[in-house]
Amino acid sequence: MLDPFHLVRGANGALDTVRRERQCFRRRPRPVSSEQRSGGFRPELWRSRRRLLKGAERLCERERRNLCELFQAEPLIAEAWGLKERFRAIYRSRDREQAEQRLAAFEAAVERAAIPAFTAFAHGLRSWREELLAYFEQPTTNGYAEGVINKIKVSKRRAYDLPSFDSFHARVLVACG
Repeated sequence: MLDPFHLVRGANGALDTVRRERQCFRRRPRPVSSEQRSGGFRPELWRSRRRLLKGAERLCERERRNLCELFQAEPLIAEAWGLKERFRAIYRSRDREQAEQRLAAFEAAVERAAIPAFTAFAHGLRSWREELLAYFEQPTTNGYAEGVINKIKVSKRRAYDLPSFDSFHARVLVACG
């Protein structure tokens, strides 16, 4: 079984790759003016990063309007964002059958869009299809284990003043319960 968090992060990474490519798409070999020196950097795309990565259901009205304006100027970004949201919708499925249908629709949409970052992401998913769908039979994640591991690592970083392993062990037990 694959953790949904990491897969959604992969879809977000594909969207961010598209955004970064569009952000600096006008590169010139020898800058002449100040606009050319910036390499065609487009700050509106840089500022939109967090809005693009946020789930559609968590956007406020102002953020939705800003994204609509961005999507009118950048249809490729709009398509990539739609693919990301379509992938996220897989995990809102009520059962495995619906998840399979949504996954197939996502793969078909990626094929039609022909965006290299999403094509690579979808290609990677194909070899993990059964593990992805297993989540809908047993919806557990490794989030708890990752949280405990993170607490132990934080305790380890802060353990520079502890005189022995027993002291460190006691601190870990206090931190993790």
